[in-house]
Amino acid sequence: MKLPSTFIVVDDDPGNNLICKYIIGSIAPDASIHLFTNPEKALEWIKEDYNNSAQDQHAALFLDINMPVMNGWEFLDTFCSFPSLVQEQITIFILSSSIDPEDTQKAEKHPLVNGYYSKPLGRETINQIFSA
Repeated sequence: MKLPSTFIVVDDDPGNNLICKYIIGSIAPDASIHLFTNPEKALEWIKEDYNNSAQDQHAALFLDINMPVMNGWEFLDTFCSFPSLVQEQITIFILSSSIDPEDTQKAEKHPLVNGYYSKPLGRETINQIFSA
């Protein structure tokens, strides 16, 4: 998978979002990086931005699982209801500090999840995902 021009990070921890922004920016300096601490706001933005776009704007989305209000699984449930045109442009990766084996298994079985990675995001993880 080649490095996308857009990255979306959905995590309630602003510190983790800054780490992601720094790491992504160091590997893909021209990429557009969107950080969200509120999953509902991220879904609204995706729905608006990708539904109204005529161009292909492939994005990688890093999603945390354990968040208050709406967790990562609920985010994925909502995302599943989006038009396939939107879904096809966004590749989702779980980025979590959860060590619960159930979360890992659930992620492996989820049709929209392309990988499960541990926080914090590192250069190795980005290289591992986008070198294949």
